[in-house]
Amino acid sequence: MSRSPRPTDPERAVSERIPRGAVLAGLGAAGVGLAAALSPTGAAQAAPPARGLPVLRPQDDMAAVLAETPQVQLVPGEQYVLAAPVALPSGTLIEGNGAVIVPSSTTHGAFVLDRAVDVTLRGVRLHGVPGLGGGAAGSPPPIDVPLETAHTAIRAHRARNLRVLDCDLVGWRGAGLAATGDRADDYFSCGLQIIGCRVEACHIGLSAADRCEYSLLASSVFTSCRLAVWNSSGNWNLSGNVIVGCYGAYYSIAATSPFGELAGDNWSHGSITGCTLNHSNGGSMRSWTRHLELPIGGALRDPGPGVVLEDVLPPTFSANTLWYTDVTARRLPASVWNLTGCALSDLRITQDGGAAVSLIGHQANAGDAHAPVLDGQVRDALAP
Repeated sequence: MSRSPRPTDPERAVSERIPRGAVLAGLGAAGVGLAAALSPTGAAQAAPPARGLPVLRPQDDMAAVLAETPQVQLVPGEQYVLAAPVALPSGTLIEGNGAVIVPSSTTHGAFVLDRAVDVTLRGVRLHGVPGLGGGAAGSPPPIDVPLETAHTAIRAHRARNLRVLDCDLVGWRGAGLAATGDRADDYFSCGLQIIGCRVEACHIGLSAADRCEYSLLASSVFTSCRLAVWNSSGNWNLSGNVIVGCYGAYYSIAATSPFGELAGDNWSHGSITGCTLNHSNGGSMRSWTRHLELPIGGALRDPGPGVVLEDVLPPTFSANTLWYTDVTARRLPASVWNLTGCALSDLRITQDGGAAVSLIGHQANAGDAHAPVLDGQVRDALAP
């Protein structure tokens, strides 16, 4: 993107100085005809919605513009190619209008936040490589690719009140969003909100680690990811999400991770409610079969498919739907882990040391072949 200190839009600059309506009103009847002549038609209607925000165009230097004017909108249908990650300052608001942002290569990501506060991204399509879309709109995003942590759409460190709303995070070989905190921070005030997003074919959809706590992931859809969610940070609330065809649905492991450096933390707990986690074990149109190992605790390993918890306080887990998605609980330091009011069909639930697992009010497809297979200290609390 070429260097430019601010968006270039002469018509907008004029309209900011002299309201068009005031000028036309002064022209009387002639103003009516002039207004009709000036009404946007055809190609002109492709201009961004007038929301009172400056227009950031593909040829502008995004980093330079945001440093001076952090609240902008993008041009609908346009593609913005970033030669390097763009640092988002506090107070950034990007109204994407469905525009696509893509890095120039897989060696870097799109956005970075370092202690930034009150950043909002809305309606932005963050694609890891050009030409994505599927079907006639473009190629499907690649899967079965090695982990490349530098190729991450949004990297947020010690950020507060970051809101990612109605965005696409597609085809990232690191993560769609990787968020980390710091023990020195007031982690009660992290307040990240990821709502209404589509996350597809990412090595990791969302990673939350290193005291990035008390945040929300809601009403988002994850498909064809190696791992949909890594959450070793405490007190995240996952609600109303759909995770389907992802080899790993949810990992929470007390160890260093692809994006987390702390070997000791306020691990996990939080809640997972009203979510659908299906087909981690297979059966989806596109699923990962290679490059399944992740750097965990200083070693490369594959924790397995589905939901995996190791050495952490388990999250509250209720009203979830799991079909063909295994659940593994290893050495949980809790009194018990209750899976309450869930659909659990065509899957295996494994307990390996630590707290027992209790199923309270579950259901499955009819027939013994579909009932969950219980391994270790797992019991149906309501069984006769």
